[in-house]
Amino acid sequence: MSIDRRTLLGISAAGLAGVALTDALARAAEAIGKNKPSLEDAQRQGAQAHEALMAVPGMQMHGSEQVAMLLYPGFTALDLIGPHFFLASMMGATVHLVAAQREPVVSDVGVAMLPNARFDEVPEKLDVLLVPGGAEGTVAAARDAATLAFVKSRGANARYVASVCTGAVILGAAGLLAGRRATTHWGVREALADFGAKPVDQRVVLDGRLVTGAGVSAGLDLGLALIGLLRGKPFAEAVQLMAEYAPVPPYHAGTPGGAPRAIEQSVRGMFAPLLVETRALAAGS
Repeated sequence: MSIDRRTLLGISAAGLAGVALTDALARAAEAIGKNKPSLEDAQRQGAQAHEALMAVPGMQMHGSEQVAMLLYPGFTALDLIGPHFFLASMMGATVHLVAAQREPVVSDVGVAMLPNARFDEVPEKLDVLLVPGGAEGTVAAARDAATLAFVKSRGANARYVASVCTGAVILGAAGLLAGRRATTHWGVREALADFGAKPVDQRVVLDGRLVTGAGVSAGLDLGLALIGLLRGKPFAEAVQLMAEYAPVPPYHAGTPGGAPRAIEQSVRGMFAPLLVETRALAAGS
């Protein structure tokens, strides 16, 4: 019996939401811990723990969600990988890594991802369409007719349309932000208004079926929020525990307000060209 991340949910979070294992199972777990059990005994305990987890009120362990995550040259790897961890943890869900062609797509830091679907192979009806951000690659994708056509068509019918970081720029170019509250990386957040959005200084913003995340690392928060929307809080908490997602950064410069002024001003200046390009895109030039 092999144990992957999805089945591990039943082992790592059985006491979730105040529902403990039965006394018998707890005693068995204690005995196994003391007696150095065989793999067979440990697997039996894991199966029992999985059953206990499934009995947690509100737990929705299985589903059949259709998720599409866009790949394009120059996307930011963590924008995609962060939420992918959470979305791919949903047992029964299908996660499409989609691009124009089934060829490796290289991220902004040289990490290559292999798509498992072309634009025309993705279902018309999706539960989640997620668009990662980047820099020059994002602007290029937002100007690409085939990419925009895909985002528009699937975004029109998706249960949730999501973006991480500057992926919101692509959603804006596709006309999916108009009249909505949204966020993106702080370096270009003000430009969302040029697409008709209402910029919000917040890590994750939910406005109806639109879910947008701030810069890069916010993709982890967004992914966790999405599985909570799709499967409920107990499932999301189980995955969060499995991932040990409780960030405590060694520095506190992750926002403009928290960074030393000299650093904040320098980094802001580095984003100036992207801000100009984003505004030109919104203006149709």
